[in-house]
Amino acid sequence: MNGTRTKLRVCQALLALGAATFVVALALGQPVRAWQAFLLNFLFWTGIAQSGVVFAAAYEVSKGRWSDAFRRMGESLVFFLPISLVLFVAMMLFGAGSIFVWARTPVADKRLWLSVPFLGARDLFVFAGLYALSAAYVYYSQRSATRRTRVLAPVLLIAFGIGYSLIGFDLVMSLDPSWYSTLFGWYFFVSAFYAALAFLAIAAALFHRLTADETHDMGRLLFGFCLLTGGLFWAQWLVFWYGDLPEEIAFVIRRYYQMPYAPLAWIATYGAFIVPLVVLLSKDLKRTPKWLAAVACWILAMLWLERYIWIVPSIWRGDGAPLLIEALITAGFAGGFLWGWMAHNRRNPIEAPH
Repeated sequence: MNGTRTKLRVCQALLALGAATFVVALALGQPVRAWQAFLLNFLFWTGIAQSGVVFAAAYEVSKGRWSDAFRRMGESLVFFLPISLVLFVAMMLFGAGSIFVWARTPVADKRLWLSVPFLGARDLFVFAGLYALSAAYVYYSQRSATRRTRVLAPVLLIAFGIGYSLIGFDLVMSLDPSWYSTLFGWYFFVSAFYAALAFLAIAAALFHRLTADETHDMGRLLFGFCLLTGGLFWAQWLVFWYGDLPEEIAFVIRRYYQMPYAPLAWIATYGAFIVPLVVLLSKDLKRTPKWLAAVACWILAMLWLERYIWIVPSIWRGDGAPLLIEALITAGFAGGFLWGWMAHNRRNPIEAPH
């Protein structure tokens, strides 16, 4: 009990630190940095929460039997989705002018598609629709309504793929209106799922007792999605490289071949894919919860850095790569997410039988 209370207090302190940093940044005339950090973390943590429920639905569709504990942990992440709806509305109402360059300088041939009201409405529809499907799926799953969960699970999977592709196009790609990639939507939702698997591996090690076989299976799944996500990244990179089109390659050059972002971009790329690919070859590591959690922490950090590389160079026009305010606001999001998750699980214990 004392350990849980200590964790809650640490999470509350981190949330307070992040919220205070956000308010101070706005007060000191740094709205771009405050809102770009907000967008970065909104996408990162909402993606983890939504993908956690999608993991549970995929477990149902595939008739998984290897770990009901992981399935229930995935379902428990539904708690964040209504919060993310509120965060999204606040961001579109108060931060759109700081985030989207086209909100200040409209793009002539994309004026209708890239307008704050239209983008906000269609993305709110996606988030609200996915939340409704997720809430319904978790509700019936926890009541063992098998027939209904079998219907809802594939619908949720399809809606997630389509909806999060649109979110990737709208909230990441549109930050640089001159850039486009038809593969980016796929990469966006698959990498979010990869991040959710890493979070579940960490959560299992910190808060739940699982067998070595369950941990090993999660490690193999994490290894598989490291390969899949890295493969999609390479497929996109290869097209950029041999196409050498200005509207595609400029995005890559700014991030991978120009300072100050080049070192961060290469660290994120090798760190998110190559390092886990090598380390997760170890069977013993995948069967040891604390070591698997350590690798999962590394993966989450690298995926966060990758999203930083997606977002910040498109918004920030100052000198250097801004990191301090972004890191502190990230700590606030992390603390709030973990606090909410633990509070949710105290009311709805994951270990409880249906």
